[in-house]
Order: sequence, then structure tokens, then C-alpha cells
Amino acid sequence: MGGSLGEATQELVNRFNASQDRVTVKAQYVGGYDDGINKLLAAFRSKNPPHLAQIYDIGTRLMVDSGATIPVQDLVQRDRLDLGRFIRQPLNYYTVDGKLQSMPFNSSTPIVYFNLNALQEAGIKPKQEWTFEELAQVARKLTKRDKDGKVVRYGIALADYGWFLEQISYNNGFFYCNNENGRKAPATEVLLDNPAVQRYFQWFLDLYKEGVLLYVGRRTADSQSAFATGKAAITFDSTAVLRGITQTVGGKFRIYTGYFPYFQQFGRTGVAIGGASLWILKGFPQEETEAAWSFVKWLVLPEQQAAWHLRTGYFPLRVESLELPEVRKVHRENTNYTTAIQQLRTSKVSNVTAGCLMGGFPEIRQLSEQALEAALQGKPIPEALAEAKSRADTALARYNRTVGR
Repeated sequence: MGGSLGEATQELVNRFNASQDRVTVKAQYVGGYDDGINKLLAAFRSKNPPHLAQIYDIGTRLMVDSGATIPVQDLVQRDRLDLGRFIRQPLNYYTVDGKLQSMPFNSSTPIVYFNLNALQEAGIKPKQEWTFEELAQVARKLTKRDKDGKVVRYGIALADYGWFLEQISYNNGFFYCNNENGRKAPATEVLLDNPAVQRYFQWFLDLYKEGVLLYVGRRTADSQSAFATGKAAITFDSTAVLRGITQTVGGKFRIYTGYFPYFQQFGRTGVAIGGASLWILKGFPQEETEAAWSFVKWLVLPEQQAAWHLRTGYFPLRVESLELPEVRKVHRENTNYTTAIQQLRTSKVSNVTAGCLMGGFPEIRQLSEQALEAALQGKPIPEALAEAKSRADTALARYNRTVGR
């Protein structure tokens, strides 16, 4: 994690090191999520892995299949660590083959960011739960044009980010891969052409053609910038960037956040978690493995989770963290910190919202992003999605062959 999130991570490392004199943790920045997993695979090959690795959610199947990790469930049970007061969805995501494989760390969900001043000026009452149909109408009302018809403020700015397509699937009740999101049996088919994604592509294209939606490419940093500078009044992003966006906006306008939207036809099911988890690697002396585990246990204590939550916007893993006075105070003063937590608490716990578990996911996510790009360039939506699905299925089959499935 880089930037302010990297600084927050390093702060936790420093605090742990200062809290005791038995273990020293050294944190190494290896780039973004894709870089992290690629460098870990290279470290496996060179037989020089770290004791502990932070790997994003969609690397879970690969990490389990690698056989290079110690399921944290084994250590949890040995030490009788009570997971009963942990928020259920992050544990649900990283539970594979009946075992919690890694410890959730930075967990997030997508939310909608609104320019509250713009909403109020337009006479629109803010609320937490939105359908895509309602959001389209609001975006149209918030779009501003000059006397020549040129857009001076877009209703909404969005990036072409595959994570959104996955979350749209879950929130509308659809699996993103077969075998119940790869939870009943290993996934063999990618369902990225499901009805919710098809509807989203049409929704996106309609608003784009109307000049209501600003398409910024694949980088969410660019949609964040468009929102923070007032170029657009709405955007989608992770709860993890709440603090960063708030700091960038400064006092220019007030921010309001709402739940990730759903289509009225399907109804709201709920979102899956994103972010990353901590994996303990095999092959080290027992004393060093215990040292790594001691750091993981320290990180998920209520106090550390509270500090992480307030410093970043990622939600805490433990209910006790939400009950601490400093967290209650911030939530009273800024209800935006509560949005993602309430969204998660009101999401149904099922294999739909557990999230898709499959190999080759990083490549497949890129293929889904290419599908939206193709649709924006004029390819019919069914054709764009069919091509992406075919290539995604091929990528998944190739992965399954490499691990003997």
C-alpha cells in the first residue's frame, strides 16, 4: 500500500515494534496489488519469501492453491482466538475448504460519494439506499451546462474498474463465477455476462452518450480527482479512500456517502468485501512463524482496528472497535464513516456476497474492463460481453489445468 495508506500501515508496524522487544517487523513496499502478488510468486521461485504477505482478495484462490501458506484457522483454534465478535463477511470471504485461510486486514466495500452541496442546491434529499434508476435521474439533474451547452459539471464520473462489475453482480443477487461463486466446488466458468452487468453496461452507455457521465478510463484515481475538484457531483469508490477524498476536497463542499446501487428489477442483496488479507508463509523456523502470528494477532486487536479505521476509512474487523469512545465520537461527527459498516451489516450473508473465488482473477478482471471499453467504442453490449466471457473462461481453464483441476 502506497501513499497515505502506506503511511498508515507503517504507523501500525512502528507501534507494534515499540510495544514489545521480542519481535521486529520490517515492512517492504512492493507496489500495487498486482505487483505484490507477482513479486510474491517470484519470491517463491527464488526460495526467498517473506514471513507475512498482504495479498488482495482476488488472489485468494491462487494463494490457497500454492500450498505455501499456513491456514490461520489452525493458529486461531490452537490459541482459542474468539472470532465471534468479528464482522462476519470478511471471515466468510477468506474461508476456503472450511478453513479461514488468511486474516482479513484492510477490508472495504464500494460506496457512492455525493457532493452534498450540489444535492441540496438541486433540492434532492440525500438517502443511503439507491437504485441505479434513481441515480441516473439524480445525475441528470446535477449535470450543469453553460449557455453554449458545454458541460461544466458532470452528474457522475466513473472509472472502468472490474471490481464494480463484480459488486454489481453480488448486489443484484448474481454469482460472478459458477459453482456458487466457486464456494461449492472450484469455479470452471466466469459469469461476467450476467443480467446485472448487462444492465449496467447499458446504464453506463446511456448516461455517457447524454453527456451526464464523465468516463475517465480505468484509473479510479482520476474519478476521485474529478469528484474532489468539483468536475463531477457523484462517483463510485471504495470506503478506503474516504479520508483521502475528504482531505482533497478540504472545505470546498460537504461529502455525503450512500450504499452501492442496485437495479430495481433485481432488488438489493448486498456487497462482498474487497481489500486484502494477511497470509502466513510456510517453511520458516517455528519461532519466526510465531513472531509473524504475534503481529497478526496484535493487528486485529480492537484498539489497532479502531486506529486503522479512523486513519483510513477501511472498516474495523471487530465489533468492539465500533464501541470504543474515540470511534463513537468520530461516527457521530461524520456519519460517512458509518455508511460502509451499515451497508455490510444489512447485506445478506451467503455464497453470493461471499464473493467469487477463482484462479486467474487478475487477468479476468482486466478482460471485464476491456469489455466495457469495447462497448464504449461501439461494439454491441451482448457481443462485447460474450467475447470477454469466452476469453475469461479460457483463462480460468488454463489456470485450473496448471493446478491439476
